[in-house]
Amino acid sequence: MSIVEKSMATGAQTSALPGTMRTIWLIAKRAALESLRDRTTLWISIFFAVVLPVAIVMALIRPAALDATTLKKEHAFGALLAVYFLVVGLGPSSSSMSIASGVFAGEKEKGNLAPLLATPASNAAIFGGKVLGAVLPALLYAAIAEAIYLALAIATAGANMLQFLPLALAISMLALVPAVAVLGATVASLFSSRVRTYSAAQMATNLAMLPVMAVLFGLAFQMRDWGSPALYVAVFIVFAIDALLLRLGSSTWRREEVMATQ
Repeated sequence: MSIVEKSMATGAQTSALPGTMRTIWLIAKRAALESLRDRTTLWISIFFAVVLPVAIVMALIRPAALDATTLKKEHAFGALLAVYFLVVGLGPSSSSMSIASGVFAGEKEKGNLAPLLATPASNAAIFGGKVLGAVLPALLYAAIAEAIYLALAIATAGANMLQFLPLALAISMLALVPAVAVLGATVASLFSSRVRTYSAAQMATNLAMLPVMAVLFGLAFQMRDWGSPALYVAVFIVFAIDALLLRLGSSTWRREEVMATQ
């Protein structure tokens, strides 16, 4: 039984129970630590965090840097460098979908979800904690990937190339990484909380997110020509969708039905 489950199950008075934010954090902490201990998730995340940025720099960034022989090409290279912040970050951050599939459906399969559902924790706190717990490890690996990508890009193209990096575009691409990670984890939680098996949750999530990711990749390259306001609005819209889906998932979840089957 987790810390939050123990503190809630043993608390005789409502005032002794942890607050909503504390509950979210305790649930998230447990989910994050469990995912970090999972060897399969660990090795896949390390692959995306290390191999992907190296491959992108060697196959795409280095040739583009060598070809940047005019001022126009240097500005185009800077925009390309910014766009790949998103591509590099989405690789490891996509593991949030797999983790989120496990924290609901996976725990239901093992019979580990019932003790948490029996506590006074609200649906919103449970959903928020599960999503946050799925996103945190993914963003850790994404941060490692971004650091490797930037270091290799500087070593390959030279630090002077950073002057051509569009700041608004770079910030938008980096901000979209956690936004999309939360989106994937939220969609996975929606399915995972309603199906019986981990594999079914993963399949449904992948089918739902595949067109979203395809559109996002295509849109990222189009965003090179957008102005700062449009870029920031796009990021805000994704975060707003995250919040709406999270609210929808928690408000429509029938936890009593899950408890009855545990």
